[in-house]
Amino acid sequence: MTAQQFDSFGEFALTVVVTSPPWYENCYVVRHKDSGEIAIVDPGGDADRILEVVRAMNGTPKAIWLTHGHPDHLGAARALELELGIPTVAHADEASVIARSSDLNKSFTGQAQEGPGNVTYFSGEPNLELGGKAIRVIHTPGHTPGGICFDFGDFALTGDTLFRHGVGRTDLPGGSEQKLWESIPRFLGLLPDTCQLFSGHGPEWPAGEARRWWRMMS
Repeated sequence: MTAQQFDSFGEFALTVVVTSPPWYENCYVVRHKDSGEIAIVDPGGDADRILEVVRAMNGTPKAIWLTHGHPDHLGAARALELELGIPTVAHADEASVIARSSDLNKSFTGQAQEGPGNVTYFSGEPNLELGGKAIRVIHTPGHTPGGICFDFGDFALTGDTLFRHGVGRTDLPGGSEQKLWESIPRFLGLLPDTCQLFSGHGPEWPAGEARRWWRMMS
C-alpha cells in the first residue's frame, strides 16, 4: 500500500500512510515546508513504512501526536520514539486509555502491544507548534475521554471522532455517545467550509459537506 501525498496545504505538506490489516488506519506525516519540522500523527503500525516516509521528507522529526490512545493509532509509537529520539504527545484525559491499549489490542487480536514509553501529556486545548506555526488542538471527547482533533488551518486531522459520513464508536471503555454528539457540532463550528477533514480511517472530505451531513443526521 503506497503513501498518498498532499502538497497543496500552504505551509504544510501532508502524507497519508494507511497501515496494514486488520485496522487500515490512517497515519499522517505532516511537514512544515520552510523549517522542515515533522510531526507524526497516529502511527498505528508499520513503523518501517512510516520511517521510510519520514526519511524521504528530508526534515527534522519533532514529535508523535496522538488524536487518541486506541491500539490501532499508536502501535508504532514506541519504535518511532526509539528510532527518532522523539516524544509522544497526548491529552491528559487519554492517559488511562493509553495505559490500557495493550489489553484492548489483545482483546481484538490476541496479541499484546507495546505502547509509547515517552509520553508528554497536556490539559485543555493548548496550541501545539510545528515550525513556529501554532496548531490548534480541539478537545473532542466521546470516542475516548481525551480524544482531540488537530486544526492546521487548511486541513484538520479528526482521528476517530468523525469519519466521512460516519462517527466514532462509543462502546469501548471511556466512550460517551452524549459527549461525542456534543463534540462534533462544536468542532465543525470552528472550521471554514473549505477545510479538508482527514480521519483515522477512510477518505477525506470538506468541512462544509460534513456540516450539511451532520445537520441531516442530528
